[in-house]
Amino acid sequence: MRKLLSTALLALVCMMGHAQIHYRLEGTIGDSSLNTKLLLFQSMSAMHMVNAAIDTLEVVDGKLVPTEGTLDEPASFYVISITKDRDEEPEIVSPVFIIEEGTHSIHFNPKKEEYRGPNTPLNKDFRDFLNASIPLLHGDSVKQQRLDSLMQSTLERHDDDVLGMQAIAMVFGHVEPQKVASWLHLLSPRIKAGNALYEMQLGLSARGVQMDSQNEFYSPAVGEKFVDFAVEYEGKTIHLSDYVGRGKYVLVDFWGAWCGPCRREIPQIIAVYEKYKDKGLEVVGIAVWDKPEESLRAIKEDGVPYPQILNTQNIATKAYNLHGAPHIILFAPDGTIISRGLKADMLDELLQNVFKE
Repeated sequence: MRKLLSTALLALVCMMGHAQIHYRLEGTIGDSSLNTKLLLFQSMSAMHMVNAAIDTLEVVDGKLVPTEGTLDEPASFYVISITKDRDEEPEIVSPVFIIEEGTHSIHFNPKKEEYRGPNTPLNKDFRDFLNASIPLLHGDSVKQQRLDSLMQSTLERHDDDVLGMQAIAMVFGHVEPQKVASWLHLLSPRIKAGNALYEMQLGLSARGVQMDSQNEFYSPAVGEKFVDFAVEYEGKTIHLSDYVGRGKYVLVDFWGAWCGPCRREIPQIIAVYEKYKDKGLEVVGIAVWDKPEESLRAIKEDGVPYPQILNTQNIATKAYNLHGAPHIILFAPDGTIISRGLKADMLDELLQNVFKE
């Protein structure tokens, strides 16, 4: 616990040193006949895996209407199409680029496969890294050694910004997981205190490589008791403790009507609820960063049978140190966290072990 608190304090102190950045985005997308709206989609910051749209981009006659905004720190983005159906995969309009302080000029034409990103310092370094790393991803031991040297030199210069984490993400699936783990250890303490590293750790775990304990990344952590919170909705106060810590195993799903991945996981959550509810499993949905009417619409559309805590906005996510959704936690009957950061396709096997005779 002391180590966890020290890590959290370190993250807070380090983040205080990072002033907000102001950016302007301009340029062209497609050809002169294109008139549309697109989404500016954030994939990660140095500290967090985000996966969320942060702004709408308007394109008129192929020209991007200049867009301005602020960020807590430089972060990586790409541009995607707006879909009408949540099950429809959006079209990726641009490769990954980094937004930092200042004006960014982008020129993307997917039909002609023309992509020219911003000329800012981090983007220049990122392009240099990509040009050097891509030829080394598939090859003999000599190429692997060169890639390792490239990664180490990149992380020496970018251990405390988004480029370091993005560089690791770009090669993640092409190298041995043990090598990825060794690179992650080169990141600064500030980055290690964020959940971007934890998401990487989950990916490594799926490939059979364990790094550090979950407890270093999430608070409250596995093995700790639940943190209660209260939400006001329609004149009533609802507590998480109305469900958790009352003698049943409780699966809690942090989700949003706006969140495509959340909605796609719901059928699997319903399936485990129906399979294990008579054995003592309770499932509770917690709608985050959402309007209650939107949550209710999604609940009806998806046929969700288990109870919900609505109108939590950022109350629940602050209590559980979350920066994105979906996020699933399994609580023991006494309210202790058994596991968190679960994916829906992991639940059946986990619950088989929990409820085995």
